[in-house]
Amino acid sequence: MTVEHGDWDFSRLVEEYFSRAVRFCARMLGNVTDGEEVAQQAFVSLYEKGRKPWEKGDPLPYLYRVLRNACVDHVRRRKVRKATGSLEAVQTQADLSGAEEGEIREALLGAIGELEEGQREVVLLRFFEGLSLSETAESVGKTVGATAMLLTRAKAKLKETLGKLPEFGD
Repeated sequence: MTVEHGDWDFSRLVEEYFSRAVRFCARMLGNVTDGEEVAQQAFVSLYEKGRKPWEKGDPLPYLYRVLRNACVDHVRRRKVRKATGSLEAVQTQADLSGAEEGEIREALLGAIGELEEGQREVVLLRFFEGLSLSETAESVGKTVGATAMLLTRAKAKLKETLGKLPEFGD
């Protein structure tokens, strides 16, 4: 069933991007259940707008901005200060296998979870969701320079945090 909504195909948007939206929200919020709930609410909000809300052909930067805002709103409502907990339950895009790779994945996700919110957002968008630097900047509502600085600081923090672990040490 195709849901034509104004000048855009809503069902195609859901089909192409919903699983990515859930993954992003789950990583932002620290658990899959909240990620699914927030992603669903964001898509309902998009549908209720009744028109294609982005100007350019690619909806990803706009969609990630909506998802980011929905995650921030969710955190504010729940008065959760920092995403913690079941990050290990969120599956990464890479299919890792073996005990050692599982430990590395767990350490990486834990380190990402410890980043400041803004840094965590840009890392997830840029490296897990594959957005370009300019798309990431547009998604978080910052300049490309500010976004690049957040990424630089996040990578330095990750290097510092992960460098202390035997798996990542020199």
